[in-house]
Amino acid sequence: MRESKQKKFGKKKTYVSLVLLLLVVCSVSACKKEKQEDENVQNAGTPTVGVEWQGFDRANQSLVKQRAEANEATTAVTVGNVPVSMQTAMFLIYSMEVQGNSYAAYYEAQYGTDYWEMPYDEEGRTTREVFKDETINALIQYAVLYDCAKKNGMELTEEELQECHSFVEDLKEMMSAEETERGGFTEKNLKETCEWMMLAEKYYTRMTENLGITKESVRETINKEDYKEYETEYLYLATTYYDEEYNICEESEEVIGARRAQMQEYYEQVTEGVSFETLAAKDSTLVHNTRTFVDGGDGAEKAYKMAAKKLEKGNVSGPVQTEYGIYLIRMVDDECTKTYEATVEAEYEIQCGKAFQAAYEVLLAEYDVAVNTEAWDDILLGATVSLLE
Repeated sequence: MRESKQKKFGKKKTYVSLVLLLLVVCSVSACKKEKQEDENVQNAGTPTVGVEWQGFDRANQSLVKQRAEANEATTAVTVGNVPVSMQTAMFLIYSMEVQGNSYAAYYEAQYGTDYWEMPYDEEGRTTREVFKDETINALIQYAVLYDCAKKNGMELTEEELQECHSFVEDLKEMMSAEETERGGFTEKNLKETCEWMMLAEKYYTRMTENLGITKESVRETINKEDYKEYETEYLYLATTYYDEEYNICEESEEVIGARRAQMQEYYEQVTEGVSFETLAAKDSTLVHNTRTFVDGGDGAEKAYKMAAKKLEKGNVSGPVQTEYGIYLIRMVDDECTKTYEATVEAEYEIQCGKAFQAAYEVLLAEYDVAVNTEAWDDILLGATVSLLE
């Protein structure tokens, strides 16, 4: 077995959440399942009720057992003195492939591009190579955190075990028979892998709680006034249109005048208590929607923003002419904090990530890490477990 120190894969290491992986797998796989069931119905010639999904429980158990035994006997990485089997790695491989193949399908359909073979970085690595490196890094990270959890006497509670096993049941619902066979997935090894990952995540949570990064400390670094935001609701009649070459053209003065008069009538009805929804339902040319913009940002036309900012909460403007059309604007919330809160959340995640990475580097330095490159040479991300359809 040829071994290589983990540092060959560079400095970047990504923490991969079990919950996030399961959400990705289940959401993408659910779409695949629905698509397959639709195809089964179509291929049957006549509509069929309750077409059975050829999933986890329909896999050839002989093939599953054969693949699982081979994977279990193969070391993927060794962290400290503990070997981590390729069977444990297989779930991470599968999860990365499900996510990557969803991108690959889009790139193929939109651009005719092979996503997996696209150049990814200045080093000339392809997306496929980067996904493999990130999978290995994630596997090592989980192994380190799991070992720390065990050394600190941490265990999963009964409630956490039940949650983990519920995840596995969801996976079984979403996994195809072919994926089950190719990955060597059994209910037992899926539960073991998910429990392993969940305990590692439990230690990760303890680490992040002790890093001193809080939402409150992040808020102190972000000026809330820079994110003064307005949430509005509007009715809109266009006074422009696109020509055959998709150039924006202005309607005639006669049309603009008629639409301005029309919008004035709608304004009068609104002041009498008629709702935006009612008016939009009666006129198919009338657009009813919401718009949120930050003061000083690009979220709306200048005239729209000027008119909206003058409104108190709940009030409606008269007709407002912009370069594109005429609006009636209702102020929903003149103290909206959506963008501010999103900015705080994003910065919090960044700071937590940096702090965790620094702490993790200290932990990792205590471990000798070896990668079985021979075993990984046989792994082709994007075509090992979950195949691009």
